[in-house]
Amino acid sequence: MAELSLRLTDGAVLVLPASLDAITTYVVLEQEAWFEKEPVFLRHWLKPGMTAIDIGANLGVYAIPVARLVAPHGQVFAYEPGSAARVFLEKSRVRNNAGNLHVIAAALSDTERCGHLVLGASSELNRLDHSGPGEAGNEPGEPVQIACLDAEDARRSLPPVDFVKIDAEGEEERILDGGKSFFERHSPLVLFEIKAGHSVNERLRAAFRSRGYGVYRLLPGAPVLVADDATVPIDGYELNLFAAKPDRAAALARDGFLVGDVPDWAPDEADRAEALALLRAQSFATDFASLLAPGVRLDAEYLEGLAGYAAWRSPRPLAERCGALAFALDRLISLCTRAASPPRLSSLARIAWEAGARVVCVTALRHFLDIAGRGDDRINEPFWPAAPRFDVIAPHGKTTEWFAVSALEQFERTAVFSSYFGDNGLNLDWLGRQPLAAPEIERRRVLRRARAGEQVEVPARLCVAAPDHINADVWRGGLVPNTCVRPGENRRMS
Repeated sequence: MAELSLRLTDGAVLVLPASLDAITTYVVLEQEAWFEKEPVFLRHWLKPGMTAIDIGANLGVYAIPVARLVAPHGQVFAYEPGSAARVFLEKSRVRNNAGNLHVIAAALSDTERCGHLVLGASSELNRLDHSGPGEAGNEPGEPVQIACLDAEDARRSLPPVDFVKIDAEGEEERILDGGKSFFERHSPLVLFEIKAGHSVNERLRAAFRSRGYGVYRLLPGAPVLVADDATVPIDGYELNLFAAKPDRAAALARDGFLVGDVPDWAPDEADRAEALALLRAQSFATDFASLLAPGVRLDAEYLEGLAGYAAWRSPRPLAERCGALAFALDRLISLCTRAASPPRLSSLARIAWEAGARVVCVTALRHFLDIAGRGDDRINEPFWPAAPRFDVIAPHGKTTEWFAVSALEQFERTAVFSSYFGDNGLNLDWLGRQPLAAPEIERRRVLRRARAGEQVEVPARLCVAAPDHINADVWRGGLVPNTCVRPGENRRMS
């Protein structure tokens, strides 16, 4: 199969199928990263010398970056049963000089045996077949070897394992059952898939707790794990959770990566003053000076919410910061329920995103777009832009366009994990033409049309490398399927 070599923002290179029907290829072309939030956390936490296991490595979106992070003396054991995916993973291993990555041709489950791998429409969707006796192999697939963690631990005499990723399309509970001794002997931080499709695997959540693990979720706004409350419904966009034994959790907490108990928090006068002071320090503040002037009067509930967010951004103890973020989210939800406006909804979307309340973020942005669509785009209160990157972008007088593009861009990025999975209704032709829009918006526009079968001309902007567009050579070379480059564009932009 034809292949593409694509760079990730962390410096890794993945060798991937040259097909827009391959989920990983499409997502990496679109976002120059995997769409999940957890790889960012791992970049902060993993250290050279650690040992990691990637169960369901597929094309290497975790295995390759992790191998780079734990090099030179750390090791990664990547289990991938699919032969086609494994060919690409091996090529990526060589391309990244990842001699510490061990690619193992096996699936993991509860026992060692032979099995049948059902091949999905894209390799990310491959799964083990659990048909009854005499029925296995009815679906298109291939025979595979199946191992279990206990046998692998004994066979390989694994060193203390620091990290395990489990993404096995429904096989997670059986993997735990096949690793009883493993999880007694080791104390890794475990990243596990909690949701596949529309189903939340509550049994898996409970299974980790029954083995003495605490369960945690990751805040998107910082590399911080906070305790998962089993009594609270999981956010509709949450795909993965983490699990850790008390000793591993204590080490993570000491290093500033975990908060077990989030305390209650409420602002005082100094916190309220800091709310506007932090806003005044942003690059965009000059264009909104009248809204941030000393003595400006704000709704008391809104000011408290902004104060909570400022405290979250401050150099305070981590637990206090997390309490302030939770307070800010509650205040802004309450405020926007009774009196929504574009500035308040923009702030709510920003706070909800950083707190991991993605459903709230998307709902706020939909409300924002609905109000603005009716002609009410007034900017009459201080606010945080919905998209974090706009903190350092000055409007230079074009405040309305700046405000709108921030919200539209954040909505495009949050309403679905990738444009591969659906169209949220935005006019990307219009949004991509806006000077302030990120190159990713143009990439999304082109990829969506190209995957639909159109022959799309690569825009000149995508032929030029930039810090937020690192695969320009691939676009410029006409290597993205169903795209073409204007004659002379390749030579002119190289």
